[in-house]
Amino acid sequence: MSESSDKMLELLQQISVLKELDEQHRSGDRSDAEKHESNTRRKKRQQIRDEMKQLAACARQKVPSEG
Repeated sequence: MSESSDKMLELLQQISVLKELDEQHRSGDRSDAEKHESNTRRKKRQQIRDEMKQLAACARQKVPSEG
């Protein structure tokens, strides 16, 4: 696997872990600390998605167009 593929896989795993943590903390009333942690995880997921988009864009530029 290429380096960018490995990085993409790592990022997908990170998103999966963050989503699972959010699902575990979704039920019931949440304290301010839990709300803050949830917000932090949401921001981290967005950063990861942005990084994944950059990786995909770079990969598309490296692949010669067929045509």
